[in-house]
Amino acid sequence: MLTRRDPVDAAALLKRSVFGVLEPTALGQLQASARVERFNRPTLLNAAGTPVTSLRLVVSGQIAIVARRASGAEVALGDVGVDRWATWLACFAPTPPDHDFWSSASCTCVAFPVATVRAICTENPQIYPLVIAEIGTSMRMLMEWAGQSVLVSPEQRMAKLLCLLARAQSVTGKGGTLRVNQQRLAQLARCSRQSANTLLGSLEQKGLIRIAYARFEIDDLPKLAAFAE
Repeated sequence: MLTRRDPVDAAALLKRSVFGVLEPTALGQLQASARVERFNRPTLLNAAGTPVTSLRLVVSGQIAIVARRASGAEVALGDVGVDRWATWLACFAPTPPDHDFWSSASCTCVAFPVATVRAICTENPQIYPLVIAEIGTSMRMLMEWAGQSVLVSPEQRMAKLLCLLARAQSVTGKGGTLRVNQQRLAQLARCSRQSANTLLGSLEQKGLIRIAYARFEIDDLPKLAAFAE
């Protein structure tokens, strides 16, 4: 699981997160509990029905949220990208989640014990509105996908998925690099890989994306978003 790579500055990550409002003592307590995790290959972080013991901040790669059917088939519910937390609801919910958490390949996270996070939040209630705002952002993205994706063409639906993933991976402004492979997009779009490849090829022909290995270059994110609408 763990490999030696460039060091991760947990203190800097915490200061620019919701925990940046903490006093130095509480921030130091949380920082002392941090554990850097690095994964070379997809790894099961938490199985469905198992209490979540760590709240993870994604530094690179993604954490996938996956539901498993009785038949054994998997349904991808979403990805948690860079600078996002996996997940606040699992951290505070009284019952274990009914889905799995998987790291992507080449994923780096900073993990914090759930018990420590809960204790610090209880002692510093000013954090809760910030946490609720982050949960609200995720819920809005889910509602956008669930509502709008059934009202548009297949090409627009794929474009919308790319836009939402870009937001989840903190790709902002004019555009940037979306790190996801075509197989994963097919899982999230709930279509065959062949269908996904056809839709992505069409978007590339329209000049909305550029396809590369395990990533997509988006030169004009507003233009892609406008097409998705």
